[in-house]
Amino acid sequence: DIDGIFWGQQYTYPIEIKEKTAANDSKLGDYFGLDVGPFVKLAFYAAKKGNLHSLFFVREINNTIDRELVNWWFIAFDKLAQYASWVPMGGGINMQGGGSTVVKIPKSEFSQVSLENLNLL
Repeated sequence: DIDGIFWGQQYTYPIEIKEKTAANDSKLGDYFGLDVGPFVKLAFYAAKKGNLHSLFFVREINNTIDRELVNWWFIAFDKLAQYASWVPMGGGINMQGGGSTVVKIPKSEFSQVSLENLNLL
C-alpha cells in the first residue's frame, strides 16, 4: 500500500510517511534509518514508466516515548536512492519486534515540508 498521493505541477507522487527520530553517524552526521521494505516499494513506483515519482515523508519526533513533533521532512525517491547507505550488521527492529534491514539517508538531503519546497516538485 501507499500512504497517499501528491499531485505536483507535472507529476503524480505516491508517498510513504514514517515517524522517525534522527540518529547520528560520526562520518555521515544526522540521518534517518529507513527499512528496506518502504525503500523497495518506492523503487517500484520510481521504475514505472509514465509520470510516477515517489516521495518519502518523515515526521521527525524528539524521542519514541514523548513523540513530540520536531519537524516534517521530505525527499524524492531519486535523491533518496542516490544517498542511501546500508546499516552494517543488520539494522533496526521492525514493527513486529524482529530484525529489519535498514538504509541510512542523511538528514541534510531532506527538504523541510513547506509550500515553497513542495512547489519545486
